[in-house]
Amino acid sequence: MTCEQKSEAAETRRAQLLKGLAELALLSVLKGRAHYGLEILDRLRAEAGLNLAEGTIYPLLHRLERAGFTKAEWRIEDAGARPRKYYALTDQGRAELTEQQAEWTRISVSLGAFLQRGGE
Repeated sequence: MTCEQKSEAAETRRAQLLKGLAELALLSVLKGRAHYGLEILDRLRAEAGLNLAEGTIYPLLHRLERAGFTKAEWRIEDAGARPRKYYALTDQGRAELTEQQAEWTRISVSLGAFLQRGGE
């Protein structure tokens, strides 16, 4: 395997891992209040360390809305500003966040312990 192929493989692994974590992180961002798309993306990048592409966030938001985990509404926050679509958690979304957080905790504790043992 060439250096370029190794780099591509590592990037693919990283992208798949981030894709799996993005939903949990996104639901967590919305826990406190509604946010618009680019605001969510900025928080995921800055606070969660998830370097997601802009084209990743909107399909995820739409999927979560179709699943009933989020609801969206158009708002104009400042006079003269363009409208933005804000996303908020539904009650079903809050329940999903709680379930995903519990699952993440279980997996991270188990995997962390396993890795500390060196797989023995």
